[in-house]
Amino acid sequence: MALNLKINFNDCYETEILKPDFSLCCFETCLKDGNTAKIGIHISDTVHPLIPDVYNLSFGPINSNGEIDDRIKLNHQHHSRVFSTVVLAALTFLERKQSCFLGIDGSNNARAYMYFRCIQNNYDFLTRYFRIFGVNYYARILRKERDEDSSHPIDPEDILTLPKSIQKEITLTYEKLYNYFIFKLYQP
Repeated sequence: MALNLKINFNDCYETEILKPDFSLCCFETCLKDGNTAKIGIHISDTVHPLIPDVYNLSFGPINSNGEIDDRIKLNHQHHSRVFSTVVLAALTFLERKQSCFLGIDGSNNARAYMYFRCIQNNYDFLTRYFRIFGVNYYARILRKERDEDSSHPIDPEDILTLPKSIQKEITLTYEKLYNYFIFKLYQP
């Protein structure tokens, strides 16, 4: 897992737009072993069940059924280029649907931490384009049961879906780390 990602819109993979509203696209990424993998980016067409106006963004390798499997771990040759491509796709979508918010679920604690670190490491760049929020919500409770993860005690605030603006260089304890991240197009 790469934690020192640098988002750069001038260093992205070429994407193939599969839906005219930019809610579905894909690209080929290079893996460290010399192989390539097709990565899909999908923005749901329904709002999040608990957070109004938020559409979930998922990305990951496309499996044999043509679906994105966002739980597979790949050893990318250029992690920064992969994440730059995903973030640029999110920006492109939000520029066309300015009233929407996009959410990314850290499907496990390691991914949530990686997303948080990526946001923190690229805070100045990202906040030129987005307002960014973090949410702790029910998924942490479900994840605890599903993954047998005993590292997170259940906290009543985890049940609420209250987005909190992410600030530069904030420090969160591991058990309070956000598990859902929301992006809104920055409009001065």
